[in-house]
This record gives sequence, C-alpha cells and structure tokens, in this order.
Amino acid sequence: MEKAQQLTPIIFGASGLLGGHLYQHFCTQNPNTVGTYGKHPTAGLQYFDLESSSLTDLQLDGNQKYTAIICASLTNIAQINAEPEQTAGINVHATCRLITSLHSRQIPILFISTDNVFPGTRGNYYDDNNEAAVSEYGIQKRKTESQLMSITGGAACVLRLAKIIGNSPGDGTLLNDIANQLHSGEVVRAASDLIFNPTAIEDIVSAIDYLIQHGTQGIYNFCNPESYSRLDLTRLMAKALDKGASKIEPILFSEIDPSGKRPLNTSMVNSELFAGFSFKSIHTCIEEQAIWQS
Repeated sequence: MEKAQQLTPIIFGASGLLGGHLYQHFCTQNPNTVGTYGKHPTAGLQYFDLESSSLTDLQLDGNQKYTAIICASLTNIAQINAEPEQTAGINVHATCRLITSLHSRQIPILFISTDNVFPGTRGNYYDDNNEAAVSEYGIQKRKTESQLMSITGGAACVLRLAKIIGNSPGDGTLLNDIANQLHSGEVVRAASDLIFNPTAIEDIVSAIDYLIQHGTQGIYNFCNPESYSRLDLTRLMAKALDKGASKIEPILFSEIDPSGKRPLNTSMVNSELFAGFSFKSIHTCIEEQAIWQS
C-alpha cells in the first residue's frame, strides 16, 4: 500500500496512556502535531471537552492538512455499566458530534475502539463479527463505530484494541497491576475465564502510525496473537518475580462481578492487514516488568 500525503495528527485524548504515547511519537515526526486533554491538564496540550468544546476552540494552523485520532473516551467499565445513559452522552453522542464536525472539514478520522464490542462468549473474534456486546462500554463503542462509518460513508478507520501493556514502571497498566498485587503479599485472586490478547503499547503506536501514513479505511482488529487469561499472566509474573504461586487464588470472574455485563473471552483474530506485523512477545514484556520491579 502506498503512503498517503503526510497529514498533521490531532490526537483527542492525548493526556491518557495511549494518547500520550501517540502524541510523543508523532511530535518527533511532525512538530505541528496537536494533542488535547479533557480532565488532566498536560503541558503542550490544548483543552478540549467532548461535550462542550468545538473544533473552533482549538488553535489549528490553516496551512496544515490534519488527520484526527480519537482516543478520548470514558473507559471505566463499572462506571459505564452503572450509568449507561450519562456515559453514552460522552462516549456516543458527544463523540459523534466531534466526528460530524471533523468530517464536515474533510479531516480523516481514526477511532480507537475495543475488544469489548464482542460478547466474549467464545473468543477468536474476526473483524466482521457482528454479535452484540454485553458490556455497556462495548455497546457504546459498537454504536460509535457504526455511526462513524455512517457519517463518513465508510471513509474512516476503526482500530479495535485489547488490553494494553505499558512500557514504563508505574504506568498503571496490566502487568504493573499484577506485579504490585504480588508484591503486596496478600492473596491475589485471578480469573481463569477472563481471556484476552495483551498487547505492547509500542506495537499499538506502530500500527496506528502505519494506518495514518497509508490513509487506511475500514474496521480492523489489532492485537498480539497470543491470548492469555488473567490467571495465566499472574502465574507468569509470579515466576518472573520469584514469588511462587502459593498466594495466587484461581477464581471465576463472576465471583468478582456477577452482573454478566463483562465479556469474558474477548480474544481476537488479527486483521489480515497486520499479517506480517512483528509483535513484542508477552514473555519479553513480563521480563522487562520483573526487571523494573526488582
């Protein structure tokens, strides 16, 4: 695929984990890159509230051609399940208002979605699977995906991601969380039926860079092809930290949350677009985490 004309990214949600990495990455290529924050003021970023701000509030250069990456979203699944209408006001309605505004300015859009759009009953979901989500978060993301494609006539890109593994100590991502639990000395309860494709954040940044540079359109799954349960990862981390497994308690996720509003096996099959992608192995990620924690 040939590269498209270089466009200047606007990263909505650049104060978050993924958005922050994207902002740093694209700034090294293009110093005109724009990043926004909503609730967490961050040096170099412009304020943008999904519900109340408009594109005219941003300081954009009339000589630049832009592309938008939408990372901004509410992601706390418990909060979203408890307040579906209020959170949909942000995750669906406000986001679609932004999408409409971007499209009216002919700014291409890449929307960050989630493996939660799948029901999680069996796993190994392909790009084109249309089974209904069970979590409100997944329902909201699925609605926004659909409306994005409707508003733009399919001339947009959706990237569905799994659990993100960070690349720095203390960033609050999955392996940090597990390591901290193991270090606490308390019993660590880990679900054997919560299954997903943990993916290194640097791989995600590389994939998004590729999609932006090539002006890719469509809906794509992107994840490390290896799937693990939360229990699997906890045991692997315990081994790497030389903690032993005596304080790891296997459980079913329903013991933590009996609501049934959390998809269990959201493992995905990578889009064919990424067939040749070289992923960072989860074992390498665990080894790095163990070094940081030592």
